[in-house]
Amino acid sequence: MSTTIQVLDKSFVPYLSEAEIQSKIEGLAQQLNQDYAGKKPLFIAVLNGSFMFASDLFKHLSIEAEICFIKLASYKGTKSTGHVITAIGLDTDVT
Repeated sequence: MSTTIQVLDKSFVPYLSEAEIQSKIEGLAQQLNQDYAGKKPLFIAVLNGSFMFASDLFKHLSIEAEICFIKLASYKGTKSTGHVITAIGLDTDVT
């Protein structure tokens, strides 16, 4: 896997192939299906980075489950501010 991905002025070499990632997601979904059979778990996903992962995971879940999203920020551009702020908080009761 020697493909380089260019995003603006940054270059990246993929660590895992898409097929490897999808295989891991499917395996995780199978484990969650077993562990949470008969339950209704709530998944909290952090935007924006988890959106595609959460979408792919939910495609393979056979259990009844809920998902909600929060958005946190600690970067301005490509630099960390050193502080985490909640841009979008929970809108679901998790108690």
